[in-house]
Amino acid sequence: MSASFDPSARLRAAVHPVTLLVVAALIVLPWAEPDKFTLHILSLIAIASIAAMGLQVLLGYSGQLSIGQAAFYGIGAYTSALLTAKLGVPFPLALVGAGAAAAIASLLMVPITRLTGAYLAVATLGFSIIVYLFIQNEEWLTGGSYGFIGIPRAELFGYVLRDQMSSYYLNVGVAAIVYFTFARIEGSRFGRAINAIRQDADAARASGIGVTLLKSECFVIAAFVAGVAGSLYAHEVRYLAPNDFTFWKSIEMLIMVVIGGVGSLAGAILGAAVVVGLPEYLRAIGDYRMLVFGAILIATMLFGEGGLAALLATLGRRVAAVAMRSAPKLPPGNEAAR
Repeated sequence: MSASFDPSARLRAAVHPVTLLVVAALIVLPWAEPDKFTLHILSLIAIASIAAMGLQVLLGYSGQLSIGQAAFYGIGAYTSALLTAKLGVPFPLALVGAGAAAAIASLLMVPITRLTGAYLAVATLGFSIIVYLFIQNEEWLTGGSYGFIGIPRAELFGYVLRDQMSSYYLNVGVAAIVYFTFARIEGSRFGRAINAIRQDADAARASGIGVTLLKSECFVIAAFVAGVAGSLYAHEVRYLAPNDFTFWKSIEMLIMVVIGGVGSLAGAILGAAVVVGLPEYLRAIGDYRMLVFGAILIATMLFGEGGLAALLATLGRRVAAVAMRSAPKLPPGNEAAR
């Protein structure tokens, strides 16, 4: 056995093949299951996972509890709809513009980054309510309670994504870009700094870390990502209504992060799959579907504080341990080669 044994290196080596396997499965999936409804649900899961990963930056990385992400989600959705439907802006520019609009709006939240815990949550909730009321009442801009209709399909390089398979690849592709970007950030100097803030903000400040600045940057990043997700949602459903962006949407995103695993990017995706996908496939049991869904959420939290990501990681370790015990042992003469 080597003296330079590094468990984290072995974990990373195991994660990369799994990640590649998941990516390959997502690429092949539309050809194996071409049903339009299934692809639409998978697209919504991908969009929701983007917003959930943005919230992970706030809650999981820097320890800031926000229940106002629906505001940035809505800002991104309506910005993209207005740019494409009213001004004729190409979709790629509208996508970036939606994220930029949400990020600019998040600068209004910079003063509250000094707050913590419930105080921060209530402040973000207030911002979410303000944005919702604006969307509902400014009919000249957003369509008000009648909704925003006539949103064009996404278009890339002159090709209109008319079929559901193309939309699926767009949404999953953007989700993959966000995932790998945040995975790089997690291990960077910036990622280590905000993790230090999450663990102990006072100690981080004493170490020379600009706590307020980094918290503000996390808000901007999370808002930008939520805006991008909102843009994708607008062009996926092609109709926006104020009720899509109430504070309950923020609670839904928070549930995704918590049941998936706070601080885990993979957990955010798993949480999105459960929160968005599971109720749709429980429709067969009618009015009992939300009861069953709630029971599943409670069971998830009872059996694993780390969420679904921790449960799956524990299961994977146990399976690996069983596989190692059942593997044939080397003959005594080959002990030196082990």
